[in-house]
Amino acid sequence: MISAFGPAAERYAAALGALDAIVIDPSHLLEGYVEAVRRRSAGESFYGMLLLDENRDRTMTVLAPMVLLEAPGPDHQRAILNGIGVGGVTINGRPGREALADPDLEDASLRSAAGEFLLLCPALLVRSVAEYQRLSALRPRLRPYEIIVVEPALPAAERRAPVRPGVVLWAPERDATAVTLYTFALSEIHGDITLVSADGIVPSGSTATAYRAGDPRIADALATATCVVVPHATDPGAAIAFARRGYGVVAPVASGAHEFVKNLQPFDPGVPRQIHIAAMMALGQPASLRELPPPPPRAPLRPALPVAATDAPPATIVVPTFNRRDDLGRCLACIGAQTYPNMHAVVVNDAGESVDDIVARFPFARLLNLEKNAGVTQACMDGLELVADGFVQFLADDDTVYPDHIDRLVTAMLLSGADIAHGNALIRYVERTEFGSFKTIGFNGAVFIDTSTPEEAMTSTPIAGNSLLWRRSVFREIGGWRADSILADQEIQMRAGKHYAFAYVDQVTVEWRIHGTNFSGTVNAADEQRRIYEVLHPAPERQWLTKTRNQTLENIAARPPGWVFEPTVNLTKSETT
Repeated sequence: MISAFGPAAERYAAALGALDAIVIDPSHLLEGYVEAVRRRSAGESFYGMLLLDENRDRTMTVLAPMVLLEAPGPDHQRAILNGIGVGGVTINGRPGREALADPDLEDASLRSAAGEFLLLCPALLVRSVAEYQRLSALRPRLRPYEIIVVEPALPAAERRAPVRPGVVLWAPERDATAVTLYTFALSEIHGDITLVSADGIVPSGSTATAYRAGDPRIADALATATCVVVPHATDPGAAIAFARRGYGVVAPVASGAHEFVKNLQPFDPGVPRQIHIAAMMALGQPASLRELPPPPPRAPLRPALPVAATDAPPATIVVPTFNRRDDLGRCLACIGAQTYPNMHAVVVNDAGESVDDIVARFPFARLLNLEKNAGVTQACMDGLELVADGFVQFLADDDTVYPDHIDRLVTAMLLSGADIAHGNALIRYVERTEFGSFKTIGFNGAVFIDTSTPEEAMTSTPIAGNSLLWRRSVFREIGGWRADSILADQEIQMRAGKHYAFAYVDQVTVEWRIHGTNFSGTVNAADEQRRIYEVLHPAPERQWLTKTRNQTLENIAARPPGWVFEPTVNLTKSETT
């Protein structure tokens, strides 16, 4: 199933066929983000596709009509337009080439949300490697990707020998104003210039013949043309289609069309003179196709569990709980939805109200009732004593694991031989409604999205405790969580990192939910962090490590009281969950 958000996304999605994907325009980014969270929380594997404009093309499309309207005469107009891309023209007090580099998503919060969207998607669909590289500006470590080639349907045209040079400017999705730069750049060609646009209007000052997309007369223009200029700076589809028919093809280098088309004549939209030169070269040099990539699988593939379901080792999730019956029910339901074939749960009631009836609804779960409140860390350790072997994880009763979480992590551990594995975690901010249910008010997918080297772990790690899966035997070797530490998650990761490799599944597979007063926002971690550094894991001989630790302590001290991670995505329309 394809979910499309925004007009351009809807148009493009219609040509993608039967894929599991989310396609979004930047203007509908938050809608696509929420859909990605919904799909991942259901354990779905899907592609993400973000249709970003190319900065130089977008800027020049806006500037060209303004220059042509205000500059006196074609010579001055050409000097200004060609000077922008080489820095010879100032725009709003800045060199033109800097203006051309402005990101498509200028708002910092939207850029952050775009980067998080890419990480939420198990894999990406891109139209070229050039597009993949452009997206890397939003998130340097991107998902795996598949290249999707969509060629538009072209009018049937019986090619004839030209009498004079013929150039077709192919822009059926743009209006006349949006192609002003190109008609101006081609205006000095002595030949037949034909514009195919969305409105069929001849731009001011142009001598081109203009046809609205779909006009039957376009076929005649294509019959005698030998060069087609495709201004689309992000999609190589039309350039590929015209190369298949043997036209000379001109396209922006950012489109990535050169990856698929031999003898393509590329140009930089920031230097209009290059459009004219490329067209003159393409008039006498037909293009042809390289080998195109195969169609992508319907959904991103991932490694399969390397053992039969009947031989899968047991995986147990230990859930400490205290007076949160509804949360516990939801937590056990998400454990019951795991796709891993040998799941178990141990619920540790930390001397709270009875949950016997809730646990009884889930046959895979067993209950340990503590007579005296011991605190979360000790409750986890008490639950661990009931786990004999296999894999074990610890999960707060208000957190969530996605259905493929255990399956992905066990697969990684069995394939690698690692004793510990983890994925990425999404922070979901929720608040209770008047009816007692939760509604989502924000997300943060920028904190727990990486792994750590053993040396980095000696300072801190970006690994969420609820994303870790352990072999039961690890705790017999290194011991369990320290009940006397408010940073027990961090401390045990330091300890484990000295002896074990962490297999890393670079997918969001768990959620940490923040609602009301969260423990992380009620403690001052500076003193405990210093104790971990200086008493529990001292390393005075390691100068670099000491420096980074001191910087970390300074950062913690600078945080406001009760500080906790803030949302990077705030929802204007809350999602009830």
